[in-house]
Amino acid sequence: MNLTSPTQTTVILSSCLIVLAGIMGYQHHQLSQLSNRLAAAADKESLDALLIRLGKVDERLDTVDGKQMVTNEDFRSGQQALSNRIDAAQAYAKQATETAKEISQNAASTGELVALKAIVETLYSSVHEISQSQIKQPSAAPSKPKAVVRKPPPVQKPSTSVVTPKSPPFTVIGIEYRGGERFLSVAPPGSTQLNQIYLIRPGDAVAGTDWRLNTLDGRSARFDVAGKPQTVTVTQ
Repeated sequence: MNLTSPTQTTVILSSCLIVLAGIMGYQHHQLSQLSNRLAAAADKESLDALLIRLGKVDERLDTVDGKQMVTNEDFRSGQQALSNRIDAAQAYAKQATETAKEISQNAASTGELVALKAIVETLYSSVHEISQSQIKQPSAAPSKPKAVVRKPPPVQKPSTSVVTPKSPPFTVIGIEYRGGERFLSVAPPGSTQLNQIYLIRPGDAVAGTDWRLNTLDGRSARFDVAGKPQTVTVTQ
């Protein structure tokens, strides 16, 4: 629409500038909040450069607001320049948002890797203990015939078999505390998946086995297996 009065043009331009200044102020507020959230992880120099550019935009808006534009040509030129600045500010905001998402995703991935590494190390330790106990059991077997030769009464043999440790048919991950209570975390043999790890407390039986947890302290877990006690060392 062609305006015949310079005064009307000035009023329209001023109104556009006020609305535009409000939009830029809102964008500036959103970017400032985003800058505070990313202060610990994002590149500080990039955020500082973004804030400096926004400050320059505010200064230019103040300069434009103080000028007297009375012609349609000047009005259209100023409107186009301000539109370009809005597009640039929106592009900066989009870039900052994408950077924030990438940082949050990287932080989550790092946390999961640390947790998986800890679980894998615990599983390796448990497998090593089980393999060591299996190696020791055959070495203890030859001592039984010697005991029979030296001691005629065979009454003491059952006590030796009761004391012999039995390898659990599951993997012991470790001890966890929930609300001040101890729980034993276990998983199927050879499993390293987080969704297969579950917690049991004293009195609970391990699913699919006849192993029932009786007591749990800081270093060992005592089970009842078909009426026979079994103690499993828990790796810290």
